[in-house]
Amino acid sequence: MHGAIAELIGSTQRDDRIAVWELFGSRFQTMRDWRSYLRVRLADNVSAQLTAPESRWNVSSFHALFIACWIHHPVEKGTYMVNLGGLSVSQRGVVKNAYKKHLSGRRSSHLSSSGRSASKGWDFLNGYDELLVQFEETTGRPYLFLKAEGHNTGLKGIIPHIKSWRHKKKHGVGLIASPALNEFAVRDSRVESRAAENYGKHYKKLVKGLKLRGKKVTVREVVPALFKLTGFPHPNLKMLAMTSSNQELGRALLDYCRAASTVGSGGVRFRADGKITGGMISDLKELAGTLQQDGNKILRRVFCEVRVNPDEVDRSLQTFYVSPG
Repeated sequence: MHGAIAELIGSTQRDDRIAVWELFGSRFQTMRDWRSYLRVRLADNVSAQLTAPESRWNVSSFHALFIACWIHHPVEKGTYMVNLGGLSVSQRGVVKNAYKKHLSGRRSSHLSSSGRSASKGWDFLNGYDELLVQFEETTGRPYLFLKAEGHNTGLKGIIPHIKSWRHKKKHGVGLIASPALNEFAVRDSRVESRAAENYGKHYKKLVKGLKLRGKKVTVREVVPALFKLTGFPHPNLKMLAMTSSNQELGRALLDYCRAASTVGSGGVRFRADGKITGGMISDLKELAGTLQQDGNKILRRVFCEVRVNPDEVDRSLQTFYVSPG
């Protein structure tokens, strides 16, 4: 995390060189490749690119933004949501105009369901044929949504794309796009396996069971509703949702998961007469871990997506740039 992936890319060890070849496209084999690519296409860092004039934008600008986010928080499957709240209205307008001008429209199963494709020239992660980009807003704050997809929605990619979508609908996760990246994420903590905004299979059923609607229901809506339904005690549910840090929210959610998994003399408690399943508890534990990793931030996350501020990614890029190799 935070630029540490440079250790792999800059390594001269045989196994690491094989891993780099298997994971990344041919233009991303050395630290020099990465540095030159980003410095040319990113106006040096994320903050600079997001405030750049329209003349500095093209499809590869969006590629570079994703790659910068990936350096900050590498994932096998995941969604980045870059906070645009620090931009002026006119600056956001420039980004949105570039989004409309340089990317092709396509439907999406994520959040607002309105996306655009940055597949032209996309060759960063082996096995991933498209970069999906969306403009999103959650609880009134604007975000740039970036997600690598295994298949595009063109003529060649539509059938495998639908197969993966059906698999995700049935099992909660899509098909593996890169076996090499999947295997690497399992054995190496520098890459997270999954960090996406689309609900886990069981969490989706939980949200529906709580009578909350839509793809943008936040964790801060789910947790109080869950505690209320199950009778799990908390001194102030309203304040928990409004002012608690994500770490505190995650701790409270983990306390619930432990209590709801403990078998007492009367069986398990806080399951709302069986409405809360073991699968839901499992998804909630994953979510609690993500919330605790957020630390003292107050983020209104949808699920396990990677939410970042531009300056956070910039710091990771700086670490990456000065790394050996």
